[in-house]
Amino acid sequence: MLPPLQALRPSASSVTIDDLRNWYNAADKLGKPENYKKRIVEVANGFKAGEQLSAQALTVMNQDTFELEAISRLSQIAQRIGMVLGKSDENITQFLGKIYGITFNTQQRDLTILQKNGEIILNLQSGRVQTNKLTPQILQTFEDANTQIDRILTKSQTQQIDIQR
Repeated sequence: MLPPLQALRPSASSVTIDDLRNWYNAADKLGKPENYKKRIVEVANGFKAGEQLSAQALTVMNQDTFELEAISRLSQIAQRIGMVLGKSDENITQFLGKIYGITFNTQQRDLTILQKNGEIILNLQSGRVQTNKLTPQILQTFEDANTQIDRILTKSQTQQIDIQR
């Protein structure tokens, strides 16, 4: 089950300058163009001058920060899946599942998640993010896989304890 991230989103009346800084940082990490980030700076300057944040700006801010959080969570789970179930060869860890494949370069910290048909879902290369059709359903699929890994590891640990008795 996904944590209720959207419940944590600020409303227009509770936005702080830190929220706007976080938005700028999220946009930067998401690889948004310079004009996009300049517009965030303009919104932040207006906010500092006492202007109310528009509903549109609030919506975009929440979308960007949620997208970055989703990418971060997905990459954490994908790395864990790769480390637990994947095959490692020097600095590269790969996992090929029924629906998705994962490649993680531990030295360069690059991560690629693709569908079985070769379509890239998430590509992190040298700190740059590229997403394609990243949906809440895909994130939920990875959350479910993470839960299954937890169950398998717990069962394995319980069996090891029983053997040692």
